[in-house]
Amino acid sequence: MQTIQKWKHNPFFLVCAVLFGLIAIAEPAHASGGWHRFWKSLATTANIQIGTGPVVVYDFFDPNCPYCAEAFQRELPFIQSGKLTVRYIPVAILTPSSLGKAASILDSPRPGHALAVDFQGVLRDGSGGIRSMTPSAPVRAGIERNLQFLLQTGNDVVPDLVFRLPDGHGLADGHVGMIRGLFPASALQAIVQGRMP
Repeated sequence: MQTIQKWKHNPFFLVCAVLFGLIAIAEPAHASGGWHRFWKSLATTANIQIGTGPVVVYDFFDPNCPYCAEAFQRELPFIQSGKLTVRYIPVAILTPSSLGKAASILDSPRPGHALAVDFQGVLRDGSGGIRSMTPSAPVRAGIERNLQFLLQTGNDVVPDLVFRLPDGHGLADGHVGMIRGLFPASALQAIVQGRMP
C-alpha cells in the first residue's frame, strides 16, 4: 500500500495501473469523519443509477476503460437479482474522447442503456459503443466535478468503487470503504452481505 501511495501521482504509474489494473484494495474510512461526509456528498454527483437494490455503491468510471467495463459486467448479476444499486460516476481521464462519451451517456434519454452499450463496445473491440459528443456547459461542469470527487478519494485511476456497510460491520466512521481498481465478484458478494471485502 505504501508503494501505491508513493507512486500514484506518477503519470507512468497511472498508465500502468489503467493498463494492468490494480489489485483490489479495500480501504477503511478516514478517522476524522471525512468519509462519512464524502459518502453523503456523492449523491450530488452527475451519475447514472442502475438497479433498485437495498445496497448502494458508487462506481467511478471512464467510458473508454476496459477494466470499468469488466467491473460493470461483474456488478450486473447483483443488480439484476435486486441486491445492488450502482450509481456510476463518469470521469474523463483516459483519452480525448472520454469527455464526449461521458457526456453522451449522461445526456442520453436512457443513460443506463447508453452505459451498457458503451461498455459492450469497449469489451468487444476497445472502441466503446457510443459516439462522443460536445458536452453542454452544465454536463461538462458535472463531469469535471466528478473528477474532483474521484481525486478526493486519494485515487486517480478507475474503476474506483465506494461502498457503505450497514452499522456494526467492521468499518469506523459511517462504515464507508473503497476498492481501487478492478475487484473480484467476491468483493461485491461480501458488500451485499454487509461484510468487509
